[in-house]
Amino acid sequence: MSNTQQRKISKKKSTSAARAVAAARADRSNKRKNIIGVVVVVVIAAAIFGGIFYQKQQTTAAAQSVIPALTVAGSAQYPVVLDKATATVVAGKPTAPTTIDAYEDFLCPICGEFEAANFPAMEKQLEAGTIRVRYHMLNLLDDRSTPAGYSTLAANTALAVATAAPDKFVDFHDSLFSKQPEENGPGWTQDQLSNLAARLGVSGPAFDAVVTGNTYGAKIQSNLSAAEADPALQQQGGFGTPTIVANGAIIDWQKNPNWLGSLVPAG
Repeated sequence: MSNTQQRKISKKKSTSAARAVAAARADRSNKRKNIIGVVVVVVIAAAIFGGIFYQKQQTTAAAQSVIPALTVAGSAQYPVVLDKATATVVAGKPTAPTTIDAYEDFLCPICGEFEAANFPAMEKQLEAGTIRVRYHMLNLLDDRSTPAGYSTLAANTALAVATAAPDKFVDFHDSLFSKQPEENGPGWTQDQLSNLAARLGVSGPAFDAVVTGNTYGAKIQSNLSAAEADPALQQQGGFGTPTIVANGAIIDWQKNPNWLGSLVPAG
């Protein structure tokens, strides 16, 4: 066999070996890609399943919870009246020199902070007859619960309490803000809200009619629309909750912790 033939045979062997090595590498690369793809799919599936499982756990835990029933001791010392035409509840003596308007959403966590920080002092002034408070229950965060609509549900039930037993409204209001559902999670159900009302001593046909008929649902929505369109209620470019108004001006209660003291006459 000539040298030329030997070189050709050797070259063919080298080329075949190179092709074999390249094929093996490509096969290993494809296998790695397939494995990575499978792992990614498994991780995504696990995340989705975990999220669904967590959501179900949260929903189940919320459904089994009981809202604490709180009683405001001094609330019997001042009248509470429901204005059905405006779906607004007015707490306090008619002779009070100062009226405060509170625009709130029962799901709003900042509203909860406002109540926790200010209601004890406001309650003392309500008892003393120095202030009246007009409560506007709105549904600004209706789309922030699962399912949507908790804000309307809670506001309508609060108005049902005010319809059947106005003197229990402050207790119901305080109870709901003391233990709020989290935004983007399950809100309290109608059964839980009605159970709270019953434990506060509110039940009967008048209450049931408002609840089952969602009597104030449309008015709650129209009140929100009116507030959002009112130039006097705009803060930082828009309307938000809580919005607290006294003497025609919005109160910056976060920057001025003594805002209530400045409204109440000395002595």
